[in-house]
Amino acid sequence: MLRYSIQEIRDYLRTLYWPTLAPDQPVPPLLLTPYAYTLTFAVAQNASQTLIQTITSNADFLLLGLRHRANIAAAQNVSTKTAPFARVMIIDSGSNEQFTQAATDLENISENGNVARNLPFPRLIRGKSSLSVTVSNYAPVVETYGLDICFEGINVRLYN
Repeated sequence: MLRYSIQEIRDYLRTLYWPTLAPDQPVPPLLLTPYAYTLTFAVAQNASQTLIQTITSNADFLLLGLRHRANIAAAQNVSTKTAPFARVMIIDSGSNEQFTQAATDLENISENGNVARNLPFPRLIRGKSSLSVTVSNYAPVVETYGLDICFEGINVRLYN
């Protein structure tokens, strides 16, 4: 569930796209479309996998939150949801910025169906850039994770 209102999103985008626009000036119209990107990983114990997600070229992407789903045989559960021993590092190739200072536990930054873990602040990812996502399995026992990570947000286009 989104934790940001439509008006909050519009106000935030106004400050990003038109920072010098006076509050009483009309904003050029934006077409905001809900959208998601999903990456699927298969990561063995003590291994890592990196996948690249290209952002569509005809829109910027406003990332609002991450969601994940894990499939493993020997499950560690949190409220009946599998909580994988997985760390993730995400890098925006357009800005060359890391999402976190170091690889962090997936359960700390991504919702697993139990607790809402939206980003503390939306993150704009420019069109034509890509995300490099590395998942590392640090499970204490031999297990391979099938892992889907969904980047949930909004495609942003200038509407003419």
